[in-house]
Amino acid sequence: MKMTPDCVMEPVDVEDALNEAETSHELSLMSLDSQTCRRLEQDESQPIPNDLSRWLSPTFCLSLTMLDLSRNRFKILPAWICSHLTALRVLNVSRNSLQSLPKEIQRLTELTKLIVLSNNIRPRLLPVDELAALPNLQLLDLRYNSKIKDAAREILASKLPDRVELLLTVNRTVSPEPKLSAGDRDATLLRSQLEPLSTPQLRKRLERTFSVGVDISKEEGHDRKVLMNNLLQCYEKVGPRVIRQERGIPCPPDVLKELETELQSLEWPHDRERPKIAAQHYMILQKPETNSGVGSRAKREAAKLKRYAKVWKLATKAIMEVDPEFADRFTALAVTHNFSGSPHIDTLNKGPFYGISMGTFKNGGKICVECSATIVAEVDTKGKFGKVDGRFPHWVSAYEGERYSLIYYVTSGDAIPQTTAVFRPQGKEGQDWVPPESFVL
Repeated sequence: MKMTPDCVMEPVDVEDALNEAETSHELSLMSLDSQTCRRLEQDESQPIPNDLSRWLSPTFCLSLTMLDLSRNRFKILPAWICSHLTALRVLNVSRNSLQSLPKEIQRLTELTKLIVLSNNIRPRLLPVDELAALPNLQLLDLRYNSKIKDAAREILASKLPDRVELLLTVNRTVSPEPKLSAGDRDATLLRSQLEPLSTPQLRKRLERTFSVGVDISKEEGHDRKVLMNNLLQCYEKVGPRVIRQERGIPCPPDVLKELETELQSLEWPHDRERPKIAAQHYMILQKPETNSGVGSRAKREAAKLKRYAKVWKLATKAIMEVDPEFADRFTALAVTHNFSGSPHIDTLNKGPFYGISMGTFKNGGKICVECSATIVAEVDTKGKFGKVDGRFPHWVSAYEGERYSLIYYVTSGDAIPQTTAVFRPQGKEGQDWVPPESFVL
């Protein structure tokens, strides 16, 4: 079965989910788009949009027994859900941004499981009396809500009936280990290469790639350190990841020479614009039309672009030689000097980027990117344009000497779905190219 990468959340089609729920009586709406979340959050006093009115049909309301709204961006739990979906037995609102639960929750008299794991619940906004009054409640999961301290625990434990299993995260007395930034990590270590993945993504990789079951009803199922150690043990058993060699598209020599000469003589800004990345210098230039405003930031970006106009002109000329369509679409250019290591994911990117490097460096300096959980591509970009999807974990391999690089990327407009981490080169370079295996094994 073809599956999506374990660092990609699978999209949900609301209409399909509603159709399925009419027969299964279970509705899963994980990872909704932000617009749908905002519509669902409407107050009960406001009219429900026509495309969601189906929620309120008596037949649907009285038949639905399970509702999963996890992994969204809900800030409030809509009171109308509690008012109309009164046959619910299981309600999962984990991994949202909820600070409270509505008092109307007491109307869900059939509810047996309420999962509110990993939110921002404030104890004073938790309707304890209403929760205690639910006649069939058996499980209340409030783990990983950092505001719930010992005092709130005692109140909950004293007011909830004995039949209710209360799950709370134990406050740790030992200070957590300091979190390293991408630039602090040793990119040669597998642990560092996996650090950009979120905790749910680590768990998904354990399950999908190594068939290791994870019990999310226990704290260990959400403990990042435990999941990471288990994953590293799995990798140790199967051996090193496969390294796949890729080559970018050569840049015309005359254009490359102009670019390298300009970068070598560049007067870099005093501050690095991406301080969590390991680089001697790091500068971002924004395409003019993306900063057409009149605010102070737009003025600073315009002034910077004017100062480094020659770099921008030469960089644009170079990408035009390779991919004219992308040259028209990219919105920003990262200009770096001695970028090294730094495993990370470009979460704001809307699609793949192009990268090219130049300088006296040798023995490495390639862009490394996960093609799958067990395959890593090393893309040779020295004097060449490599196309890589930076929404997968990636880093730069160790090297000797001086290295300059340009990264062309897109942060606005419609997002391009993630498919593969590397792409077929254009022209003769791509004639014998074989695509990597699907991301999840």
